[in-house]
Amino acid sequence: MKHLQPAHRWSRARPSLSLVLLLGPPVLCAVAASHELLYNRSAVSDWVLALAVICPLLLRRRAPVAVFWFCWAVAMGTWALGTVSFSEFAVLVALYAVAAHRGLRHSLCAAAAVEFGVVLVAVRFAPAASVNDAFVILSGLAAAAFFLGTTVRAQRRYLASIEDRAERLEQERAQQAQLAAAAERTRIAREMHDIVAHGLVVVVALSEAAAATTAADPEGARAKMLQAAATGRQSLAGMRRLLGVLRADDGGDRAPQPDLGSLEALVEQARGTGLDVRLARTGSPANLSAEAQTTVYRILQESLTNVVKHARDASTVDVVLECGRDLVGFRVTDDGIPAPGTGAEGNAGNGLTGMRERVAMFDGDLRAGPTPSGWVVSGELRLGEPR
Repeated sequence: MKHLQPAHRWSRARPSLSLVLLLGPPVLCAVAASHELLYNRSAVSDWVLALAVICPLLLRRRAPVAVFWFCWAVAMGTWALGTVSFSEFAVLVALYAVAAHRGLRHSLCAAAAVEFGVVLVAVRFAPAASVNDAFVILSGLAAAAFFLGTTVRAQRRYLASIEDRAERLEQERAQQAQLAAAAERTRIAREMHDIVAHGLVVVVALSEAAAATTAADPEGARAKMLQAAATGRQSLAGMRRLLGVLRADDGGDRAPQPDLGSLEALVEQARGTGLDVRLARTGSPANLSAEAQTTVYRILQESLTNVVKHARDASTVDVVLECGRDLVGFRVTDDGIPAPGTGAEGNAGNGLTGMRERVAMFDGDLRAGPTPSGWVVSGELRLGEPR
């Protein structure tokens, strides 16, 4: 917290500094004018004119244009009366205020008015031999006030643009963080669904099959129970790895990522539930990225899970995978009766939603719906960089 202390002290000092900057120029003009007026033993009218041109400077930040023209008008009145004093330098302070707080149009008009007054003062009050010198000196002071004010205004606008840009970047970072968090939640939900749903469905199907065949085929029932235990352990290991990713601070391995090399084992698991799963593959998955292989695997996994879970009296499942150069096509067809409430759009819950999300990452298409003899899930992925 030590690095915050200087900024805190500066924030507390800013009101005092602002007060000094506000009162400093009028006070200096007043001191200089008072010294001159006292030295010359000026009349009361000269004091009144001096106060009239200096006091409005206190409002120069709120109404710089109005203050300038009032001070300029008073200074011109002083010139018309044939007197001149240091109080008229207040017009330069007012010119600086206009240049610092208003646009270029107001600033140029004020500068032109000051230059006009400079000409009048130099011609009327300067000695004949020093008119040019007086004109150059007074014009230099006016130019300095003008350019100093415009420089301060440009710097203020630049700092304001930097602050605005920083705020926009902060908002964009917050939005990106929210989008990343939402995408990560979606990914985790999808992975958990793939791991848990498939594993539990297979375990339930194998357990029911073992229970139904215990009396007639004890060895077959025992094999099914062992396969159910192995599937459960596999799903449990996947869940532990996924939970380990959530606990890790360094990101670690994102999640269990199967590829198409595990497709045969997936088909064998489905066959263990009593389904006749026939796998047909064309082409080589060698040109598929790891993410594309995982996507295809998860889609086929979810499709087989839905067959086991939702297709009544299903006996045969055909899995077709076509790996091309620029396209990967897949098709899973069963001969079961779709579960009630599953329409032509494949409204079967989170499973199909997750599959569509995976396919969308590769700008692909997914179709799911009933056939005359069962149900089909088909689609394709376009190879290349995912969106």
